[in-house]
Amino acid sequence: MRSLTPPDPARSRAVLVGVGRYATLPPLPAATARLAALRAVVTSPDGLGVAGCEVLTDPSSAAQVVHAVDEAATAAEDLLLVHYAGRVLCADDGGEPYLATAGTDARYVSSTALPCAELRRVLRRGQAATRVLLVDGLPGHLVGAGLDVDGAFVLIAPGHTPALVAALRDGLPGRGPVLTLADLAEVVAGSAGATVRDGGIATAPLLRNQAERVLDLRSRLAKADAWLAMVAEDEATTARSVADVRIRVAGSDGLVVPGFADDLRRRLAALGERTVAGQWTAVAEELAVIDQDANAAVEALGALRAEAARLLEQRAELRGRLDAYQAMAVRLGVAEDPDAVACHRRAHGLLWTAPSDLAAAASAVEAYQDAVRRRRG
Repeated sequence: MRSLTPPDPARSRAVLVGVGRYATLPPLPAATARLAALRAVVTSPDGLGVAGCEVLTDPSSAAQVVHAVDEAATAAEDLLLVHYAGRVLCADDGGEPYLATAGTDARYVSSTALPCAELRRVLRRGQAATRVLLVDGLPGHLVGAGLDVDGAFVLIAPGHTPALVAALRDGLPGRGPVLTLADLAEVVAGSAGATVRDGGIATAPLLRNQAERVLDLRSRLAKADAWLAMVAEDEATTARSVADVRIRVAGSDGLVVPGFADDLRRRLAALGERTVAGQWTAVAEELAVIDQDANAAVEALGALRAEAARLLEQRAELRGRLDAYQAMAVRLGVAEDPDAVACHRRAHGLLWTAPSDLAAAASAVEAYQDAVRRRRG
């Protein structure tokens, strides 16, 4: 019975080939555009985690591809993964199919493209327990049986790369804890030109199924976006409060609103890049920190608003006290006393001139209170 343990990343190798530009053939930009995303999930610790992964973008010759695959096949003991995206050609005699490289000349296919037979021979020499060949070739039907390799899993499907990347990165809901090669084949089953030759290893485990974890993390990321909107709104409200108090109260320049929302937005954007790469452990760890920092930001913004409100309340209290003592002075008949008038004028000027110096205003109000009390006594 085959083990359900995924391949050992340290004993696995991958070669990812994408050919989008050609010397004499129409370009195929999608072939290279998807390489970065595929490499990300192949090397991610939460994906295949392959330690040795070589990426060939627009290789100039068949020899370059064969050399890379041969080296990987020699080194791989557990998993050998080879991916080719590009054009599939046939020579004039209509026989063996070929995989085009950037240097392929449509007039001399047999001497400038990679014969499928040569790639087949290299794969057969490999000693890896699980050998996988993925061909995103156009047109796929030309490959035919040209890449049949005993004991190797071969999947041929034009345009399949995005679906496979999504499956490797996000897992497949409703499947077991470990995804097999058969699960991978079902992702593209029924698509135009799809062909699967399982090599008798369809049940071989490939990687752990991250589906439940990914759904949970994506839900938390959506909530984090909502949190970010709340923090941004809170920050804008706080900025208005602080701006108002800095106009009204002198010495309040120390009230500064940090850019919490911008920092959180930048970090969430970076998490978005990690989700594309399928780095779910890193996403979970950073998301927990972001949650904590968002809560801390809300508390800090609340404290800033409270301090701004306290300063305005202090000014209002001093104004109220000054008015109360002026009313007392009127009742006592000392409102016109020169000393009291001078003290009142100074306190009033400090409190009704923006920005108010609250420390000086508090002293001036105390002086006016003393003047009124002395006249009363």
